[in-house]
Amino acid sequence: MSLDAIGIVSKDIEQSIKFYGLLGVDLKQEGGPDHYEGTTPSGVRLMLDSAELIKQINPDWQDPQGSGVILCFKQQSAQDVNTLYTNIIQAGYTSVKEPWDAFWGQRYSSVKDPDGNQIDIFAPLK
Repeated sequence: MSLDAIGIVSKDIEQSIKFYGLLGVDLKQEGGPDHYEGTTPSGVRLMLDSAELIKQINPDWQDPQGSGVILCFKQQSAQDVNTLYTNIIQAGYTSVKEPWDAFWGQRYSSVKDPDGNQIDIFAPLK
């Protein structure tokens, strides 16, 4: 068994495609206008589904009230963390925590995707 894909429900597919594009995930429409997929460099697929599609599949689906899931995107260097964080914020997305040198030995920062999911960006400190 292996983790193959992570699905994200999006209220604004176009904004989500732009956001995850900044993280290096090239999302393409697959199987219909409300479903997009892309593969991360590590091989895990990321899938976006519109809230409308999810409500068609599961009429009882409701917007989540917070989440315990955080997607973490590893970068090559501490400088890459700083640059990507800056690019995301300059593109109009929300900061959770500016880049900092974490006590566990990583350069770390956190942002929110267009649907409020926390996305962490990190790299080993060398």
